[in-house]
Amino acid sequence: MKHQKLIYWLVGIFAVIFIGGALIIPTPAIKQRVITIGNFMTGHTQTKDDRRTVANSKLGEKYQLSTTQINTLKQLKVTGIGDSIMVRTTSNLKEVIGSFNVNAKIGRQVSAAPAIITQLQADHAMAKNVLINLGTNGPTDAATIDGIIDQIGADHEIFWVNTRVPNKAWQDSNNRLIATAAKKYPNVHLVDWLYVSQDNDNWFADDNLHPNNLGDREYVATVGPVLTKYAK
Repeated sequence: MKHQKLIYWLVGIFAVIFIGGALIIPTPAIKQRVITIGNFMTGHTQTKDDRRTVANSKLGEKYQLSTTQINTLKQLKVTGIGDSIMVRTTSNLKEVIGSFNVNAKIGRQVSAAPAIITQLQADHAMAKNVLINLGTNGPTDAATIDGIIDQIGADHEIFWVNTRVPNKAWQDSNNRLIATAAKKYPNVHLVDWLYVSQDNDNWFADDNLHPNNLGDREYVATVGPVLTKYAK
């Protein structure tokens, strides 16, 4: 966490020096310009697959994705099942995912997923890759999550985004269940949105829950690399 805070401190200095002191929200592109300094000062070095090695393109800069990641995402077919967080981020996800078929609704509970999955399967509309963002609106349990995973099937790769719900008791319990499922099932992959976003309140609307424009971009920057690593 000290490393992350240092990076944002350097972002602020960069903004003052290079933008004449104007008050701005640090963007992924600006953060990229100071990451090398931060790594030098903290002793951290980039790994060969570090997503901060971004493509020299509009999508690369916007979502902090490499050329390889962008090309891979453009080839993917993904089904999305989600709540208001996915409603908010769908247009951004569609910018990078080749085919993104979404069923998302404000206020949706985890318990709504089985009926949605049944309909998608009946319509032959379930892609090999399934992105789930559920758990925001209330508690769930292991049996429900296991049931959803079993219903989707082992021949699909499932990407489950964990929850950021400040001051709600179910945030941590739901996230433990999602993390446990990702360890239990080889085709389930955790997208750790809470970890990435927890110290970045400026990515969110006043409710500190729903991403703003910057948060939308960072959400895709978080989901995208996990998809490229495990998707079919």
